[in-house]
This record gives sequence, C-alpha cells and structure tokens, in this order.
Amino acid sequence: MKVDRVLACALLLCCSSASISYPRYSPVAGQLLHAHNMERHAMGAAPLVWDARLAVAADAYAAQLARTERWGHSAPHQRVNQGENLWMGTRGAFSPTRMVGDWASERRYFRPGVFPNVTRSGRWSDVGHYTQIVWPSTRAVGCSVRSSPHWDYLVCRYSVPGNVHGQRVGPIRVASR
Repeated sequence: MKVDRVLACALLLCCSSASISYPRYSPVAGQLLHAHNMERHAMGAAPLVWDARLAVAADAYAAQLARTERWGHSAPHQRVNQGENLWMGTRGAFSPTRMVGDWASERRYFRPGVFPNVTRSGRWSDVGHYTQIVWPSTRAVGCSVRSSPHWDYLVCRYSVPGNVHGQRVGPIRVASR
C-alpha cells in the first residue's frame, strides 16, 4: 500500500474500538488516530480529533523531508502553536500503527510528574514523543506519511502543543473504587 498522500482528504473508512469511535477517514489516517487515542485512553486523557489543517501542515513538512532526505524538526516559525512528532523508517516496512507504536514505546521510561521531570532516565527526550501523544491539553492531531525512494517519513502535528515546561503530565484517571 502506497501511503504517499495527504491523509486529511480521503474519507473512506470508519474505525472503532470498544470505547473509542471515529468519523470516516482514510484507512491510514484512521489507524494513526486510533493508535494515538489508545495511548491517551490508557492514560485517561480525552481522545484526540483529526484536524485537516494540522494534516495539511504535517504533509507539507513530510513532503519536504522525503524530497530532501534531511532529518530534523521543522523550524519553530513553521509550526506556531503546533507540537510535532517525527518518525522515519525503511520504506514500506512499517504500518502506521507500528510507527506511532515506536513513539508510544517510550512509555517504559515515563514517570508522572511536572515536565521535564517525567522520565526515569533523567533525559526528557527519552519520553518526548510519548508525552506529546498523551499531553492532557492536546485536543487535535493531523499526520502525513510521505516516502522517498528508501524511507517513509511520518509527521504528526498537535494542537494544543505539549511538552510545556512546568506543566503536569501523568495519569488523569481517578482510581475506581
């Protein structure tokens, strides 16, 4: 399956789980949103909604990464009021769920607290993708996957951005009795 496209456009598939349901999206967009929301659900955070504006912004940057094969975050002025997660892997070797799963695997280093003191390793960068996914005040996400001849690039943009110094991140759920 070729995923070289703007994910905000094709409205084809309805994805759902036991407690999270989504409007119609492209299969890839639905998988990306579902993977994000499963992590948020486990943390007790409200589910994200898909934002076409964020997806278009993510697509522009994903296209640039694929075209140049240069790796790194976009300049802050290119993502004002947007958080950003980046992923890169061998072209065609990883599903959208696995791409987000790589970010989510950072949860093994996570400990609840006030950002940036939210990691067992002492380096917030070890959990930065994960904390952006589960950030309590983030409400929307838009992503795009673009490919170069050798690599797939996933860019996700978030509103409200996370990883804000001095703000708490951690389980939101109150334990049931």
